[in-house]
Amino acid sequence: MAEESRGALRREVLALRKENAALREQVAVIPALRRQIADLQALVEKLQARIAILEKVSGSGPTSPSGTPAPDDPAPAPKPRGRPRGHRGTSWAKPPKIDETVHVPLHACPDCGGKLTGWRDTQDHVVVDLPAIHVLVRCFRHERGYCPQCQKTVRSPRAPDEPPCGHFGLRLLALLTELRTKAGLSYAKLAALLATWGLKTSAGALAQAAERVAQWLTPAHQRLLAKIRDAPVVHADETSWPVNGRNGWSWTFADKDTTVYVNEPTRGAVVVREVLGDDPDRVLVSDFYGVYTGRSERHQYCWAHLLREAREVAAVGGRVAVQLRETLSALYRRAEIVATSGVPQRVLEREADKLARRLSDLRKGQSRCPGVERLKTRIANHQDSLLTFVRDTAVEPTNNRAERALRPLVLLRKTSGGSRSWDGARTLAVLLSCRESLVRNGRDWLDVLRAHVTPPASRPQLVAIVPT
Repeated sequence: MAEESRGALRREVLALRKENAALREQVAVIPALRRQIADLQALVEKLQARIAILEKVSGSGPTSPSGTPAPDDPAPAPKPRGRPRGHRGTSWAKPPKIDETVHVPLHACPDCGGKLTGWRDTQDHVVVDLPAIHVLVRCFRHERGYCPQCQKTVRSPRAPDEPPCGHFGLRLLALLTELRTKAGLSYAKLAALLATWGLKTSAGALAQAAERVAQWLTPAHQRLLAKIRDAPVVHADETSWPVNGRNGWSWTFADKDTTVYVNEPTRGAVVVREVLGDDPDRVLVSDFYGVYTGRSERHQYCWAHLLREAREVAAVGGRVAVQLRETLSALYRRAEIVATSGVPQRVLEREADKLARRLSDLRKGQSRCPGVERLKTRIANHQDSLLTFVRDTAVEPTNNRAERALRPLVLLRKTSGGSRSWDGARTLAVLLSCRESLVRNGRDWLDVLRAHVTPPASRPQLVAIVPT
């Protein structure tokens, strides 16, 4: 009996020794597996950053159209579509006024043709439509006579809604400029559209009419330039605008109430200097293009551009670049939380100093990746101007306002290919400035034109920052 027990114990000991040896072999592999997991994680982050860049280039990615920096963390699962149960129902609101009632009789059954008996009632089908568009030709017949005191022939003054010159009325001019700036139709398409309504004209005649309207609105354009020059916070950006086959530039300057466009032949600092002037109290929000640097003592550089560049560098720069991107994203999220927390100014200053020290720490060490070093240099050169929005909560951290303002010009450039002359380019700048600023603040476009109609003798010239 004792011999059997000892044998069983020996077999159990041998089995335990084999199991122990197998476990030791598995433990020896763990460090190598950990290194492999770390390498795979870095590869996944690198590929995710590259996918984000490709999605952005193709226009199918998750970046928001307003330009807000996309978060690095995956978005939460979307909520189920539809409104919650028990909500108050909504439907198309019936207009308060019915202009015309059309009675539709019922004499027999529409299915079998049989005679109807019993009760009768009505059911309303309300339809919103437009009247048939037709051209209205108006003749303003002015009386004339001789004035012996002035010793000349005089005529009655201009009637309401009568243009001082030309054969297009104010309503037609308002529609023409609205379709040109808001819908992005070219003058050739506008001429084709008017022809369907019975008005035959040419693209050149419409371009000349739009230029007359822009000359009427030039004083308003100049007032908008003066207003943007005195604004406490100004967003600025630019994009290319071809003119007669050569490259020109469309500039936009915007604050929360005003958007001003100028089309000029140069991308140089002279445009920023002439438009904004020198105001030490202004905050200029822009990307990292060099012409904006030094134009204001207080500056806010766009975090969306900085984080976008960090993602592009991380896609090709390896682990150090990925770590830099993650650190910058974390700093931006922290800064955004502080800026929107509503804490007192002294707390904002203290938190901004902490964030500035963390930005300074990013300059430590060197990398073999040129993109990483370039990004570090940019952060070092503009460190104080990256945190202006933390110290001053009226400042936005990105330049999305100016980029959104440029969107109509980008769409127009796709459909029209630019302008054929500098008069045409500056006409578009005036029309866009007045429509975006005045109409957005509650002004009716037709009323704007009525208020600025001027006779040919007093018509001002279009604003030109740089002579062409």
